[in-house]
Amino acid sequence: MQNRTYIIGRKGNIQLFDKTASARHAELVILNDKLYLTDLNSKNGTYLMDDGKQIPFKEGYIQLNQTLMFGAQVCSVRELMARAQLVTNI
Repeated sequence: MQNRTYIIGRKGNIQLFDKTASARHAELVILNDKLYLTDLNSKNGTYLMDDGKQIPFKEGYIQLNQTLMFGAQVCSVRELMARAQLVTNI
């Protein structure tokens, strides 16, 4: 996938359909096949899910096999990437 930046949220390029997600919840940057995620000071936070535990996440590199939580919306990184691919193809 080419180098791109996506906004994740209720009104983002990658839309989340959950009222606990902010309109502009997080930013996903894809650069040289690496994924960097930044929480955009969302109201309900971004969390990395690890063995059922929610670990607060502000910014950093993420992997395809991880699961994230935006407010109460749980998404796999693979799902986000699939949605990003759909946005790119429009």
